Amino acid sequence: MPIFRYVAQTPEGREVRGTVQASTRLEATDAVRKQGYWLLELYAEPEPTTPLRAAHQGVWQPLFGGVPLKTLAVFFRQFATMLAAGVPIYQALETLGNQRGGNARLRRVLNDIRNSILAGERLADAFDKHPAMFSPIIRAMIRVGETSGALENILRQVANYLENELELRRLISRVTFYPKLVLFFAILIPGLIPALITMVGAQGGAPVGETLAGIAWTYAKILLAIFVAWAAFRLAMQAQGFRYAWGLLIVSLPWIGFTVRQLALARFARALSALYGAGLPLSQAMRYAADATGNEYLRSRIQPAGSKLEAGYSITDTFASTGVFPPMVMDMVATGESTGELGFMMDKVAEYYEEEGKLRSHQAGYILGVVVYLGVAIYVAIILIQFYAGYFSSIFGAAGQP
Repeated sequence: MPIFRYVAQTPEGREVRGTVQASTRLEATDAVRKQGYWLLELYAEPEPTTPLRAAHQGVWQPLFGGVPLKTLAVFFRQFATMLAAGVPIYQALETLGNQRGGNARLRRVLNDIRNSILAGERLADAFDKHPAMFSPIIRAMIRVGETSGALENILRQVANYLENELELRRLISRVTFYPKLVLFFAILIPGLIPALITMVGAQGGAPVGETLAGIAWTYAKILLAIFVAWAAFRLAMQAQGFRYAWGLLIVSLPWIGFTVRQLALARFARALSALYGAGLPLSQAMRYAADATGNEYLRSRIQPAGSKLEAGYSITDTFASTGVFPPMVMDMVATGESTGELGFMMDKVAEYYEEEGKLRSHQAGYILGVVVYLGVAIYVAIILIQFYAGYFSSIFGAAGQP
């Protein structure tokens, strides 16, 4: 009989974890609720791993298994609109899952969720079966929306949250486009110039086909090296220790680290506002929102603070204990706690840090572009100096011969 692992909450607000044996997820859900718990998460224990499954989960999914954030944002926006129009959940999922031209992996997942709904499972439980696609924040908001009867509004909040996150990513892509472009040509030109010099300067000229084949092979090796480095980094990021070290390194860099911290705290504040506004207990919302920072170092500092809230500490003291929030945020948290408008104040924190992050990102992008440009110029100058030094040395050497 399958074993299900659950995370639940007692009527007193204490989080409990455990396992339960059941034939289906529906039976497992009923078994947890009969204990008087409010179910938060439910996962089936993984099936025995075969080499093929291990390769798929450990290599393929981290590298190529994701779904674009824009696709998820559009899906949740359409899902909320269809539910507001009175379309049943299973029919909305079927319609969205059969759309042509959409993401194939998302379509498969939506059809699986639809089948789970028709089998009697709750929507939140069906989404919990796909943690690789739907983040803990999304799944927690869906569970709260389904429990409170405000699913349509919660789905709109999920779409808004994803759209804000997408805008931040697009901002980073825009400000780093020029440095990326310069770096691309820095890789392209040094490999191209020697081949052209060889083709033109050789006795009688080198064969064009041979030269082009050499250029193609050179770039193939460069692209392969870039892909190997990218894949190794993505796979290494699956290890918590590496993620922590990388997160600490990034936030410790001069100038860039402060900007990264601002954007990470903006994501945290936006997620906390959405989760808390959806009705999730603050301690639980804080744990989930910590995952939204995108930085393992900051997450590890923020997430344990939820236990202090459950122990009776004030919100301001809990935030202060993390050591990652600047004084301005602490002042706004204190104001939100005293007025009962914590969610509103978190939105203001997110807006402020997003604007500051945008400004600093633009500045960092221009500075990085100039640095890369100067580095490329120096690199090309070195190549030219080496070429002409060898060229004139050969001429003087030939002239000195009897």
